[in-house]
Amino acid sequence: MPPTEAELIRLHTAHAERVFRYAWSITKEEVMAEDVVQELFLKLARDASSINSARSESAMLLTMTRNLALDLLRRAKSRDSTQKRWAAELPEWFDSAEDHDLAHQQSRLTAALASLPEEQRSAVHLHVWEGLTFREIGEMSGLPAQTIASRYRYGLTKLRAALETSPTP
Repeated sequence: MPPTEAELIRLHTAHAERVFRYAWSITKEEVMAEDVVQELFLKLARDASSINSARSESAMLLTMTRNLALDLLRRAKSRDSTQKRWAAELPEWFDSAEDHDLAHQQSRLTAALASLPEEQRSAVHLHVWEGLTFREIGEMSGLPAQTIASRYRYGLTKLRAALETSPTP
């Protein structure tokens, strides 16, 4: 149940600074801590029933902050890992001696992505460039994580095939 505007303002006024400091101590980055605070209060704006039923409002907010901060760190780690993996894989897709023009490579990649079916293109984009897990993408789309993983795998297979067979100048 969403809180009233006055209740949300009260929660923010009473706890935002403490929540921010705690998030910063976990993430070690100011910007990430700000993201955690924003995500926390957006979550509360949608549904504050967990706060209303908690024995300690402050403890519940700090627990939620910890969980959100750890989720954010996991997503960042996953995104970094994915970007490193793609950085390692992309050069093999562009091995051709005549194909070292960055603009042309980007054009090929854009065309290959555009050729994917929407659900595969979306799974690839959200996982690779947005750093979302298959579970997170599944929650967004209302589909099982395994379905998203399959779409991602099929999309990568088609993307590799398109990049390997597309003409070079």
